[in-house]
Amino acid sequence: MRIAIPVDTDKETIVQRTGQAPFFAIYEDEKLVEFVQNGSSEGGRHHGSTHDEHGRKDDEEHTHGHKKDIEGLSGCDVILVQMMGEHMREASEALNVKIIKIRKKDGEKAEEALGNFLNQSLK
Repeated sequence: MRIAIPVDTDKETIVQRTGQAPFFAIYEDEKLVEFVQNGSSEGGRHHGSTHDEHGRKDDEEHTHGHKKDIEGLSGCDVILVQMMGEHMREASEALNVKIIKIRKKDGEKAEEALGNFLNQSLK
């Protein structure tokens, strides 16, 4: 199973808002295999606006932008997230990546949350 976790620049700490994560740690079962850069945080490209500022006409473009941002997650089976906006969720689902919500107490570090997920002991 290929699992993605949104992480900060230290590549260990889980980022609360998935779309703002600089990287995704990619694991195959319990083994770390790579880090994928999140295109939306690349060079400050993150749009920074609230989703309320977007009209319906922009929704499809916004989701398409997130799809491009997370192309590197293609082939992942699962993404463990604390929070995920609507457009990022739609982009993840378009890649057939199952979204699993976790809480801070499930682990603040990627490997801790991964272990709890694999042991089926998410709190």
